[in-house]
Amino acid sequence: MAVLDDIILQDVAKSCGAQFRNYHECILAPDGDAKKCLPLQDELQNCVKNDVPSFQRIQKNCATKIAEFESCLKKGSSISCSDQLKALRSCALQQVESSKSSQ
Repeated sequence: MAVLDDIILQDVAKSCGAQFRNYHECILAPDGDAKKCLPLQDELQNCVKNDVPSFQRIQKNCATKIAEFESCLKKGSSISCSDQLKALRSCALQQVESSKSSQ
């Protein structure tokens, strides 16, 4: 399902390119102080949440699958949540594919 990841990354790069670059450069900095990157991480998260159409569609239309996966993760090992993750990724892929075909 690398297609899903590629589509979302393209949307993030298109809508939040500066925030993505700034955060990426910070986490790769030689000093390795991840704490100083937290404000940049917040900026990137806010941009993705507010400005990336594919992410917004997934959040809206796959809310049940997201909740099921999160619930499973809270109960134990992520290994036991593979079915929920597959269902979530399938829903997400449907969202991004339908948006690409309607453009």
